[in-house]
Amino acid sequence: MPDNPHMGHRQRMLDKFRRFGLEIFSDHEVLEMLLYFAVRQGDTNPTAHRLMQRFGSLHAVLEATEEELQTVEGVGPRSAELLHLCFALFHRYQADVAKMEQFTDKLNTYDRIGAYFVPQLCAEREEVLLAAYVDGAGRVLKCEEIARGGHARVQVDSYKIARGALMAGAAGVALAHNHPNGTPTPSQEDFDMTDRLQRTLSELGLELVDHCVVARSNFTSIGRLRSGSLRKRY
Repeated sequence: MPDNPHMGHRQRMLDKFRRFGLEIFSDHEVLEMLLYFAVRQGDTNPTAHRLMQRFGSLHAVLEATEEELQTVEGVGPRSAELLHLCFALFHRYQADVAKMEQFTDKLNTYDRIGAYFVPQLCAEREEVLLAAYVDGAGRVLKCEEIARGGHARVQVDSYKIARGALMAGAAGVALAHNHPNGTPTPSQEDFDMTDRLQRTLSELGLELVDHCVVARSNFTSIGRLRSGSLRKRY
């Protein structure tokens, strides 16, 4: 009798994946297969179902902390680490793609600016402020983290941003921060901070290209809300 009665099932599932990709599988089956690599023997299907029942969706499972995952029967430290790593790896991939494209893709529209920042911020669990320094054609010269705070806010140092832009030889700055566990709707504080930074940059001959607010995979452009008053077209 084989040591693992589910080995044949596992192999059939993986063969189907190699032939057809993930599109033909339900979300709980995707989790089931992923758990193969943490649970060497046994049926991972019941655990996958329990994860979906506990968190409600595939993205919620992947976004859960290791501690939260381990409250589900059948999920041990190894499985929790694997699920957490997959989520972190996915966003690392997105951020890496964005960085690789930064010298070819111009940040010359609000949608491109949002698409640039979303992969870098959507997985953050605390509020982070990023500044991308762009040249006159909208190409990113450098992107750096300006501040990192709690779940509510970060401190904005306008002069640190201006100094970074000048040192990079930039013509402008595209700014973004995230709202963890919230919506991408800018607060009044976000608008006020935007105004302060715009004044500081303007005094130095620099442009505030846009300020994006990111939440999950969505973003809101303050520049667009203000009908383009923040930036010129390249």
